[in-house]
Amino acid sequence: MGTAIQLSKEEKRGIWKVLTWLLILEFFFVFNNNVFILISPKLVEDFKVAPSTVSLVFSLGTLAFGVCSIVYTILADRISMRKLLLVACTAFPIISVLGVFSVYSFTLLIIFRVLFGMSIAAPVALVVIIALRYFNKLEAAKLFGFVGAIFQLGAAVGNALGGYITEHLSWNIIFLFSCITIFSVPTIYKHMPKEKSQQHSFDYFGAVMLTGIVTLIILFFTSKMQYPTMLWAAIVLGVIFMLYSKKKKDPFVDMRLFSIKGVSGSLLVCLLFYMTQAAFLFIFPFIVKDTYGMSLTVIGMFNMITNILAFTVGMFSGRIIKAIGYRNMVILGGGFIFTGLIIIAFLVGFSVVPVFIGLGIFNIGYVLFFSGYLSNYTQLLPSEFHGAGVGVEKLIVQLGSSLGAAFIGMFFGASYMNHALVDFSGRAEAAQFSNMSLILLVMIIAATSMFLVIFKKNVKPQDTLS
Repeated sequence: MGTAIQLSKEEKRGIWKVLTWLLILEFFFVFNNNVFILISPKLVEDFKVAPSTVSLVFSLGTLAFGVCSIVYTILADRISMRKLLLVACTAFPIISVLGVFSVYSFTLLIIFRVLFGMSIAAPVALVVIIALRYFNKLEAAKLFGFVGAIFQLGAAVGNALGGYITEHLSWNIIFLFSCITIFSVPTIYKHMPKEKSQQHSFDYFGAVMLTGIVTLIILFFTSKMQYPTMLWAAIVLGVIFMLYSKKKKDPFVDMRLFSIKGVSGSLLVCLLFYMTQAAFLFIFPFIVKDTYGMSLTVIGMFNMITNILAFTVGMFSGRIIKAIGYRNMVILGGGFIFTGLIIIAFLVGFSVVPVFIGLGIFNIGYVLFFSGYLSNYTQLLPSEFHGAGVGVEKLIVQLGSSLGAAFIGMFFGASYMNHALVDFSGRAEAAQFSNMSLILLVMIIAATSMFLVIFKKNVKPQDTLS
């Protein structure tokens, strides 16, 4: 995976101060995302649109984040990360303020969610590059665990405050919370190393093509696959993109990345995993609201408890990896996710208690799976492919997140989903959610099985220290 750049203790402390702010920025990214997932039913009512249409708020925002993530990580190999972070962390609070006006139209909400994703992409995506560039592999693995833990903390606060704000104030003020991140700029300016920029051209045409491919795929699933022309257009554009990238001197995505053993399969695992995770988080508020009639505030409070539990596990993920190894960490995470989905599939029509237990187990599984997977994946990458490799992985993460919400949205209201397979409660409203959980169960089994085929050896951190 390459050797970390040697830093003095003072320089390393400065980098950790920067990373602290970048984790705070990730917190607000997750907080904002989770609030909008939680209040999806409210947005359906306010804007008079279908649940599948509301999923665009989440899917297009994460699409913008994903595309910009790969842009920033590729640029990190060419220009100073310090400059990228300063620009992005200045723009993000400004966009957050403007997002308050999204309450006036659904179109404005989509626009500001897209801008939100574009600006926050740099600090969130570059955390991994910084970890690989300045820290050894065990330190990087611990940081990946912190990233997963912060995801759960952001989700916890989003769930706790989102429902309350929506029901007692107004959901648009959620954007204002992120303004505090303007204070990250002085820390980044003072402590981030001043790297020299390298002379490389930027492949704007390739970036536009890739954005077009991903957008067409998202829209195809969001429209419930009613327009196959979109999918065919995405396939044709994808072929053109690959041929173009192979001939381009400095392509947006270096096709040689996919010839590295294990990379392509590992990215497919990533896609399936994040599709499962995003789909589950999207449908959960509907499960609890439609089946049990619970308010958003109560749902948020129960979600918060499960997120805090997962956050606690995530903070100890470094110790867990050290004890059981990277590969076993992913197996453990997959097992937790499997168990959580099984509980919900069989018991969703009964008491709400096992449903929230299933959510808690699922969230713990996410933290374990994420930190183990990312540690394994980054070890596949030679140092010259860190930027491109992490960038593509971030794009796949957001593509999976976008597709997950759009994919599961296709099943809402479908008549065939009302035929109960493993739901024995006899409640008509529970059958479709039980069946959706079974679909996600198949996806996580496929993801975990593929991972085991790709990564046959269980490596422990002491075996990989620089």
